[in-house]
This record gives sequence, structure tokens and C-alpha cells, in this order.
Amino acid sequence: MGDAESLISQVELARRWGVTSRTVSRRLGFLGITTVRRGRCRCLTMEQLALAERFHQHLSQGGDSSSFNIQDHGALETQVIPARQPPAPTPGHDLAHQQLTALATALLARLAPSAPSADPLQRARGLAEAADARLVLTSKELTEVLGHGIAGWRDSRDDYGFRFTRHKQQGKVLWTVERCPWSHPPQPRPLPANPPRLSEPFLGRMGRYGG
Repeated sequence: MGDAESLISQVELARRWGVTSRTVSRRLGFLGITTVRRGRCRCLTMEQLALAERFHQHLSQGGDSSSFNIQDHGALETQVIPARQPPAPTPGHDLAHQQLTALATALLARLAPSAPSADPLQRARGLAEAADARLVLTSKELTEVLGHGIAGWRDSRDDYGFRFTRHKQQGKVLWTVERCPWSHPPQPRPLPANPPRLSEPFLGRMGRYGG
């Protein structure tokens, strides 16, 4: 029982040093330490741990393995101090920390610039511009205006209030866009060239009334 309590595993040693288990194995191999197997763990005795701790302190102070004298046990005296466990947070402290974190998250979300919303009329404006200006579009350009692919579209297609006509020129696929007949904007009524004149008798009466 007492012998088992005096052993420390390589996993615990790696956690204490803040290194990987592979680094611990390399250091123990350099020191010539043969660990003791206890179940699935490989452990060090307290004497082996003292030597490993002195080597770790030597490396932490900027030394290297070539300048460390394994035989000189008195070269560096180090007291082995068990690693202290962090105090368990009290319920009140943990609740305050959660509230503070939530407040900071909400504040950052409010201060962060919001992404601009997509223009719902962007597609309609692009198609209207292409139709009114009689533009010839490539398949890629038409895809960007529509916002989706046009795979499967054939010679002509009516959609979104426009007619899309497919053309081929020098091996390239081109498209023209036209407004559907019912989607043309209303034309303003022309003003009459000669506005009607008031009748003479009425002007006469107005003249009498005015006199």
C-alpha cells in the first residue's frame, strides 16, 4: 500500500511539467531511469522522481542534456513538491463568472457591425437593365445576375417576367433578355398637340361676369 502511494506515473509527470508523454519518455531514457509498471501505467519511484525533477529544473534554466551531470546528485538540490490542485470554484463565484461571460458576449454582439442584408430587388434590377439596354450576356454573366445556375435551359425560357433566348456564336453560348409582353412598364399618355380652346360664348359670358 505504502509502496504504491510512493509511485508517480509518467502521465502525471507530463502534466506537472507541461510536456507530452513522449518528451517524458525521452528524458527518462537519457537519465537511464527504468520505470515500474503498475497496471496500465508506468511509474517512477520517489528517488527516480527526484533525479527527473533535477533534470527538468536544469532544462528550465536554459541548460541542455550535455551539460547535466547525472552522477553528481548534489549539483542541483531540488525539493520535490507535489503539484497543488487548483481550488474548486464556489457556486457563487461560478455563477458570477457565467453572468460576466454572457454580458461580455452580448456586448460584443451589439458592437459588432451587422452584415448588410441582401437587396431583394437586385435580380429584378439586373434583368430589367439587361433587357432595356439589349445586352448580350454570357452564361456566367447571366448566372451572376440570376443568382443561380442555368443548367438545362434550352433555346428560350420565360421566367421572372422575362424571356431568355439562347444563341450560339463562334462556339460560345450567349443570352439575350426581353421583357414579357405583360411586364412592359406602362407608357405615359402623350399630351394633345393643341389643347381645346374655350368656346366664344363662354368667354363672352366670362367677360360679362368679369365686367
